[in-house]
Order: sequence, then C-alpha cells, then structure tokens
Amino acid sequence: MTTIIRSIIVDDEAAVHSVLINLLGRHCPNVNICGSAYSAEEGAALVKEQSPQLVFLDIKMPALSGFEMLDLIDNVGFDVIFISGFNDYAIKAFEINAVDYVLKPIDYTRLVAAVERAHDRIQHRKNLENSHIIHFIRSLEEQSKVIQKLSIHRQDKVHFVDLDDVACIKSVKGCCEIVMVSGKIYISSKPLGEYEGMLSSLDHFLRVNRNILINMNHIIHYTKGSNCFITLRGTEEDIEVSRRRKTEILTAINSLNKQ
Repeated sequence: MTTIIRSIIVDDEAAVHSVLINLLGRHCPNVNICGSAYSAEEGAALVKEQSPQLVFLDIKMPALSGFEMLDLIDNVGFDVIFISGFNDYAIKAFEINAVDYVLKPIDYTRLVAAVERAHDRIQHRKNLENSHIIHFIRSLEEQSKVIQKLSIHRQDKVHFVDLDDVACIKSVKGCCEIVMVSGKIYISSKPLGEYEGMLSSLDHFLRVNRNILINMNHIIHYTKGSNCFITLRGTEEDIEVSRRRKTEILTAINSLNKQ
C-alpha cells in the first residue's frame, strides 16, 4: 500500500520550491507538501506546526544552515532529504541519518529514488507497530504502568535487559546503540525519537543532545564550564550537553539528586 508522505520544503530559493513542487507533483503523487519555509528559523517553526514525516532541506542558507536548523529541533522525528548545490556536505548529511542527498540542479530520477527510499523507511516503521524490534514489558504499580525491562530482538533471539542497567541510548549511523553500565552494547534499528517518547514518563531518562538519551541515575560527574560534559558508568567517552539545553538539563540533574 502506498503511504501518503506529509512533507515540507525548507530552502531560501523560491525557484527551488517551484521546481520541487512541480517534479514531486508529476513523479511522486504520494508526497503531500503541507508547507514551505525560506530560512532555517522558519523551517524549525514549520516542523513544530506541521509535524511532517519528510523534510526537503537545503543546507547552505543565510544565517543558519540546514544542519543548524536540525539543532533547533529537540526531537527530529522525521526523515530528511537534503537538497544542495554543493557536494562537500554529503558525508555529514549521511552522518545524521539523512534519507538521501540530491544536488542542484535537481535530477528528477535521483529525486524519485530518494522519495522511494523515504517511503520505504516510513512504511517500514508503520509495519513495526504490531511487531516492535524493541518493545516494553510493563507491570502495574499503584494503578500506573512502570517500564521495567527492554526486550531486544536480534535475529532469532530476544534479549531482556533491565532498564535500570541502561546507561544511555545513542543514535549512531541510522541505528541505536543501547549501552549498558556493564559496557555491553545492544544494537536496535528503532530511531532515538521513539525511545525518547517511550521513556518520557521516566524522570531519570533525559535527552542531552541530538544523538544521546541518558539515564541520569548513572551519572558519575559533570563539568560546569561553558562546555558541559557528562560522564556515565559504562561509557568510554564524555557526553557533551547541548548548549541551548544546558540550563534545563543541569536543573533536571540537580532536581533528581534532591529526590
């Protein structure tokens, strides 16, 4: 079944908007353009307003780049197809799990292939709704459900891990690494945004930057300088806290420690 993809375009050139709308209308009828923005700031606001599944995003724009626009968004729960006149950014684009990278002037065959890839990813996530690669076992405590374990499917086996033993969950090259305090790492194909949503009811799990969700119960120490770094049990490297969320995150850490 073809999935209608709710999409927006973020590019500072009006001509690019026109070309994309024309090509998508002719070759990708399953793409529904629900909004357009002409700067990174407008794009971040439009994402919040429209909750798109797919964003056609220019990289080099005045003031803030497309990469910086993504930094403005706390939960990047959508796929991205980068549109750019420069090929120097391709590697960085794929490091943040972009669907594809299409150069200007836009080749419609490359655009169609990128949209098909996005469609497959979106459809795959929908198909996993009834068979999650990672799902949660809940038990009733005081008339509320408390998440206690993660079940991780790997090939023909299911691994059960205690949530209390999870140090952090990291987004790495399109997958998630579930890092245990023992140092053991499990791999999941579920995006970090889904974990953040599932763990949102737990005060001790906190997203500290675009790529990492931490268990604050396993913080060993953190720095107080202009660049804040957190060290966790089971991790080999310090985790940098997003600068724009630093105050919020340190407040949450101190609040949890007082409980």
